[in-house]
Amino acid sequence: MTADSAALLQSHQHHANGSSVATGQQYSVEYLSQLLKDKKQLSAFPNVFHHLERLADEEISKVRVALFQFEFTKEEMSLPEPEGEVQITTEKVFVPAKEHPDYNFVGRILGPRGMTAKQLEQETGCKIMVRGRGSMRDKKKEELNRGKPNWEHLSEDLHVLIQCEDTPNRARIKLARAVDEVKKLLVPAVSS
Repeated sequence: MTADSAALLQSHQHHANGSSVATGQQYSVEYLSQLLKDKKQLSAFPNVFHHLERLADEEISKVRVALFQFEFTKEEMSLPEPEGEVQITTEKVFVPAKEHPDYNFVGRILGPRGMTAKQLEQETGCKIMVRGRGSMRDKKKEELNRGKPNWEHLSEDLHVLIQCEDTPNRARIKLARAVDEVKKLLVPAVSS
């Protein structure tokens, strides 16, 4: 290990265990956010920094599990060549809110500052939206908007709307992956 790489490793370890981390937690949301930014910058150079990409993925996974007890599927999506016209395809996944009335599914799906949903969107190529009764923070506003045009979803049970804009053959694969990942989030985490 060179002196430069040792210094970089030490700086990342200090950042991961820094003073901004809440007591009892090894990692902070800020650290995860920085890792995700680093990963996005690395993706600008595909197939160049193989080891850095792998290390970034491993660290993101480790931090996500430590913070949220959740991990996305790591394998790359293999997409066929586009066939047909690009269209918007949607899928609804209903949230088991009636079976677990005290569990915060909306918070689990969105994550801190929406980071869980954002990364899920980045990894699947689909747009992830929480819709239906109980999807809005402001309950009064939800009641006022129920039944109005563009707010029809508020009359439905709580659900995740997954939207993909691609050719039908590719959209099916992306939607299937997104549905699988969202369903993992709909299993209540065991509280310690």
